[in-house]
Amino acid sequence: MRMVAESPSSTIVRDTEMTRRLKLKKMALTAVFVMAASCAFAATPSKNDVLQAIAVMEKHVSGPEAAEAAKTIVIYAQVSDDVLVDIGPEQLPWVEESFGLERDKEMACKSMLMAAFVAGDIKSQIKNDRVEDDTYSGWIFAISTYNRLREKEHFRSASIDSLIKMKDDGTLLQHAREVKQAEEQEDPSDEQRKPMALIAVPGQPRA
Repeated sequence: MRMVAESPSSTIVRDTEMTRRLKLKKMALTAVFVMAASCAFAATPSKNDVLQAIAVMEKHVSGPEAAEAAKTIVIYAQVSDDVLVDIGPEQLPWVEESFGLERDKEMACKSMLMAAFVAGDIKSQIKNDRVEDDTYSGWIFAISTYNRLREKEHFRSASIDSLIKMKDDGTLLQHAREVKQAEEQEDPSDEQRKPMALIAVPGQPRA
């Protein structure tokens, strides 16, 4: 994995190995994770490690413990062959939205939401002992995290609000299936897809 230093406080993990690790099948995305320097891949998390991290995120969405859990989840998704996570603008439509928060707070909220999506997706796969992307479960976890984050920060995401409406209407699962079917029908050689940046938990919002 190629590591490029961006600043004393962050490290960029570029696209090619990231794309392979996350198995972004049939997607021509430039996936960029901005990681804290302390989040260098010193050790690969185990399945037990990631389940414990997910349990932490189910209870907490802020603070050092939640941030460390989110990092563990994202790293596991990158390096493990036991899970498959499809990530793109259809799965994480909020990444390019503006929440109207200060930069650090907005980055931290988006980071936690991305980690929550990955957590829900891989928890379903581990629980069912099946290596198959589960966008629906990722959205459910992200919606829960969004609601809890909004108890601490005053912001809204139009795209997540739309996912909540579909959940309430009983159409979210079908939407997840449609997203998957659309990606399976895409030309894997199409490189005209808009690049996307995924920010992976550099820290928590400052008070």
